[in-house]
Amino acid sequence: MSASTLSLRFIPALAIVVGLGGCAGETATGPFVPGAAAQSRPQALPQHGGFRMFAANRDGGSVVAFESTANGDVAPIATIAGSKTTLSDPDALTMDKSGNIYIANDSGTQVAVFGPHANGNVKPARIIGGTSSNLGPTEGLFVDPSGDLWVSSYGVNDVTEYAAGASGNVSPINTIGGSNTQLNVPTGIAMNAKGQLFVANLDSGTIVVFAKGASGNATPLGVIGGGSSGLSKPFAVAFDARGRLLVADESSGILVFAKGAIGNVAPVQWITSTSYPAGVMADSKGHIYAAEFSSDSINEFAHSATGNATPLRTIEGPKTTLNGPNSLAQ
Repeated sequence: MSASTLSLRFIPALAIVVGLGGCAGETATGPFVPGAAAQSRPQALPQHGGFRMFAANRDGGSVVAFESTANGDVAPIATIAGSKTTLSDPDALTMDKSGNIYIANDSGTQVAVFGPHANGNVKPARIIGGTSSNLGPTEGLFVDPSGDLWVSSYGVNDVTEYAAGASGNVSPINTIGGSNTQLNVPTGIAMNAKGQLFVANLDSGTIVVFAKGASGNATPLGVIGGGSSGLSKPFAVAFDARGRLLVADESSGILVFAKGAIGNVAPVQWITSTSYPAGVMADSKGHIYAAEFSSDSINEFAHSATGNATPLRTIEGPKTTLNGPNSLAQ
C-alpha cells in the first residue's frame, strides 16, 4: 500500500508499515467547535482492586499493562514481549470478558491470544491464522459479547468474524466485504448494545455502521462523516457506558459522538489537546483515555473534557517503556 494513501503510522521509516447506540433517524445534539523490559521468564500478573489497562506498544514490540492508579513515569505491572510471544510491532489489541488478550502485529496476518495473566516472554495460548483464515494485514480487533472475534484487514478492505475459541488455520464464520460496504482501509472496530458494528475508515475519513448480522457485500446502515463531523483520519473507536461513540482520529484528536449519531453530524465533545492519538477507551466513570502515538504517553481526561483540555493524569517517561502506543483495552 503506497505511502501516499496511508497515514504516518503506515509510512515506512526503517521499513515500518504501522499501524451504544442506534442509527437510523437519530442525530447528535449540541455541536461543539474546538478552540476554547521484556522479562525472560513468565511471572504471574499482580492482582489489583482497580482495572488493568493494556496498551499495544507498537514500536516497543510489546504489550504493557498498568494498574488503574498509574500516573507519571511508572513501570508497567506486566509486559508481554520476547521471541516466544510472536510479537514484533503489535498495534491491534482487544480483550474478551474472561480477560484473554488478543493481539495482532502491524501488517501481520495472524492473531495471537494470551491468557489473562500472561506476563513476560511467553507463548500465545493459541494463534488464529493461515491460508484458510483469509486474514489480510490487520489494524482492528474486537471480541463481541458471545466471544466471537472480529478482525479488520486494511490490505483487503474487509472485516472477518471467527467463532469463539477459534484456533489455528480456521475459516471465518462471516466476512463483510465488497464495493457496497464502503470499507476503505478499515482499522478500529467496535460494537454497540444493539449488535451494530462500527468500523473506522482511515482513508475516507468516515465511520461505517453495519446492521447486526450483516454479511457479504452489505450496504451500511449509515455512515458518520463529512465536514461537520471533524473526522479526517479515524483510527480507533470505542463506546463509553452511556453509548457514546469515541473516536481517536490521528489528525483531529479525540471526538465524541452522541448516542445514535449518524450522518454529517458534529461531535458533542472534541478533545484537541492530543498528539497523534491512535487508541481510545473509557472507564466505568466515563473518563476518556487516549494513547498518544507520537508522544509515547497515555492521557486520561474527564468525561466532559473538550477543546484544549488538560489531562487528569498522564502515564509517560522511560520507566513506562511506552514507545508508539496505540490500541487500548481493559
